[in-house]
Amino acid sequence: MEWDNLALRNKREGHLRAPCCQADVILRRSKLGTQHFVHRVRGTCNSAPETEEHMQVKRVILEVGKANGWLAVAEVDGLSPEGEAWRADVLLSKDAARIAIEVQWSKQSDDETARRQARYASSGIRGLWVFRQQRFAASKDIPAVRICGTLADGFEVYVPTGTGEQVLPLAPFVSAVLNRKYRFGLPLGAPAAVAVRCGIIDCYRCGAETPIITGLDINVGPHKLSAIIPELDSCPDLIALALQVMPQHISPGRIMRRHSQEANSRYLSNGCAHCGTLIGAHYEYLACENQAVVGKFQTVVDNGIRQLAKKLGEAPEWGVHLEISSI
Repeated sequence: MEWDNLALRNKREGHLRAPCCQADVILRRSKLGTQHFVHRVRGTCNSAPETEEHMQVKRVILEVGKANGWLAVAEVDGLSPEGEAWRADVLLSKDAARIAIEVQWSKQSDDETARRQARYASSGIRGLWVFRQQRFAASKDIPAVRICGTLADGFEVYVPTGTGEQVLPLAPFVSAVLNRKYRFGLPLGAPAAVAVRCGIIDCYRCGAETPIITGLDINVGPHKLSAIIPELDSCPDLIALALQVMPQHISPGRIMRRHSQEANSRYLSNGCAHCGTLIGAHYEYLACENQAVVGKFQTVVDNGIRQLAKKLGEAPEWGVHLEISSI
């Protein structure tokens, strides 16, 4: 009823203007019932009208926002402290938090994205960009994702993780954003799932077969770190937990810092289960030929795991961190 009354008043008085060019607008409903404004006369304005797909994406964001207890409003106008005008496709507010989600259906340069993001930041708003274009810049300061899909099949979001893309349906992604599960890097306290790999090797000194831990695979959201024992000196808790979940029939030697004459240094290493001799990093790779996952456990990200990522040269970017159900 309010929309109909507004349409009648605008038809009578012509009091509404397009924010892109200040031209006269008219009020319409799409085939799906979406209410939107269009130019009365197209003229020379370069602002493209919204497609049905664009409007559907915004509608999903609004619905998910409201379902998660946020105040969700479309096409919100505002001014930065510097007096620059902005218009958010969807503005979500809860307590002191404000998030503007921009559904960018037409191409936009990285410089323009950075400019608009800075304007939101100056206004105390966190901007999130949903691009249809293939190439765009994403960083800690400019969270951005790619979207694909159709009205018939629905829409999926592709989150750039630093090493690839994490794919989620649109609605669960928006819900993750609003529940602080869309995070950058390896957040402290984020759930982590760890798989323990073991292999068998002949000890070069005593000749006996000995099991060794060939590595740990650490999954944090969409990010994966794989490390061998010599790389895990910053993660003593991970090693202790790995030993706890080992099957009873597998008894590896002691893991400790030992001196290697070949490397002329001390480093964390496997030892022979029989004579305790250091199993050097070179020999660990030989055991990878017949390795298998023998145990799994769950933990959370701590500073040790963060240090490990740096040591491995990994730089995880954005990702959705959901509860762990399985590894």
